[in-house]
Amino acid sequence: MKKIALFDFDKTLTTEDTIILLWRYARDLKKTDRLEYANKILKGSFGYILKKDLKFFKNQICQVIHLFTEEELEQFADYVYENHMLKDGLKALKNLEVEYKMLVSASPQNYLKYFNKYLNFDVVIGTDLDKFCNILNENNKSYEKVRRINEHLKEKGFEIDYETSMCFSDSYSADRPMFEMVKNRYLINSRKKIEGYENLNWK
Repeated sequence: MKKIALFDFDKTLTTEDTIILLWRYARDLKKTDRLEYANKILKGSFGYILKKDLKFFKNQICQVIHLFTEEELEQFADYVYENHMLKDGLKALKNLEVEYKMLVSASPQNYLKYFNKYLNFDVVIGTDLDKFCNILNENNKSYEKVRRINEHLKEKGFEIDYETSMCFSDSYSADRPMFEMVKNRYLINSRKKIEGYENLNWK
């Protein structure tokens, strides 16, 4: 049994959704423009309305990754770390006394992996994309997070110590399944007040 910390990423450790930041970063580098971004949002939204397919919407948004080399995605992680992290969250992460730390996010693994040179998680689990920047298998959210956490822990031969382990996320609705894997549950910068959860305000 291991004392494990589970962390969401966007708006839990960052100030904004990182895929939106990546689009802004692409515009700043003159790789794209507002029109292309609006087109992807519009196309994805219509697809979601017609097909009720959130994966289609996310596939559209993730196309921006095509515009970057691996080196540039790493530089994007540097930029976000310097300008868009919640410093209180970084401090809390650094001071945690746990046996294993897991970053589990719906953000694409393509750039999420590069944050770990700063964050020092034992494992980083993001949404996997294929070579066309479309979601491979499932978007890593809700129950898919739980499935992949359990899959990883089984590979490592670990079990979560429910009583001592903890979870941090900004979203009760999106991450309730992950929260329920542990006893100690922390909602970050959330207006929701949920019994059994502690609210933390990170800046």
